[in-house]
Amino acid sequence: MWQALEQRASANFFLSWRWIGCWLDCFVGNFYLIEARQGNQIVGLGIIVEARHKAGLGLKKRYYLHRTGETRFDQIWIEYNDFLMLEGQESQIRQRMLSTVMRKLVKKEVLVIGACESDTFPATVIPNLARQCIWETKTYTLDLERLKARHRRLDQAISRSARYQIRRSMRQYAALGKLAVSTATTPEAIKALLEEAHPLHVKRWGSQPGQSGFVNPYFMRFHHLMCVRNHDVLAVSKITAGEHTVAIMYNFHWHGQVYFYLSALNYDVPITHAKPGLVAHYLLINQALADGASRYDFMGGATRYKRTFANMESGLAVYAFQQPSLALHVENTIRDFKHRLQVSEE
Repeated sequence: MWQALEQRASANFFLSWRWIGCWLDCFVGNFYLIEARQGNQIVGLGIIVEARHKAGLGLKKRYYLHRTGETRFDQIWIEYNDFLMLEGQESQIRQRMLSTVMRKLVKKEVLVIGACESDTFPATVIPNLARQCIWETKTYTLDLERLKARHRRLDQAISRSARYQIRRSMRQYAALGKLAVSTATTPEAIKALLEEAHPLHVKRWGSQPGQSGFVNPYFMRFHHLMCVRNHDVLAVSKITAGEHTVAIMYNFHWHGQVYFYLSALNYDVPITHAKPGLVAHYLLINQALADGASRYDFMGGATRYKRTFANMESGLAVYAFQQPSLALHVENTIRDFKHRLQVSEE
């Protein structure tokens, strides 16, 4: 059912069965399957998971689109979240699906959707529905078609400062040995690179819950299943300078687009101007251009290296939807006041 609609939809990687199927099998027991139909034809699908959270002295329900509400499970972090819908009718189908879910399932509780592009579920998507932003960031993309249309190389599209830093770092890496990119092509090879990435990622992000996903067994279980089922769309690459590991990069390749998922960078290489992230992305973007890719998507997170390469940016957010009530109005007013108070104190 999902894969049949996927063929008639303009689905990003996170709404493909490659991601959704692994997510279901790893983390989800009970769920609500939401269907939208035109006559006998399915034109929209979504999976809603019910979770219970502490609220005061009791428990309160929350509903999640393509997430579980459990931090240890949701650390895999879906982006560009949405319903899966027939191409060309997304706006109308999305509105009807959201309205029906709120009216018949969520009712007086809360529906959480994200991370999604900020304009996917605008505040006006359903009249009189309260929308609260509970997390937001920027997402960055390099439109490779724009470079091709202007006959520009990547070197010409970045700033002089970035170009200098990358070239200087690459010269120093090359002095240690040939600078090379190798990409794993089998489940076993991908798993081996992820094992090698583990200590580098933990060193950068930390070993406590909610920090590096490599210390979360549920996160690793999901990606091991991805290796087995979907190794043909996973691009786990190792960048080396001679015998030295510069970086291990984990990307998804889907319908001509490259989605950057995570990196494990080595800052202990014996050079004075190590730029493992910039160099790794520079090499992989040039590879994507040579392979005919249309986009290199850095996805969410406002970091400098993403801005260095990107020529497009948009908002990414997690929203909570709820039927309006006096209690909600008071809660939002207090939250807004606290936010303004913090801003005024800074």
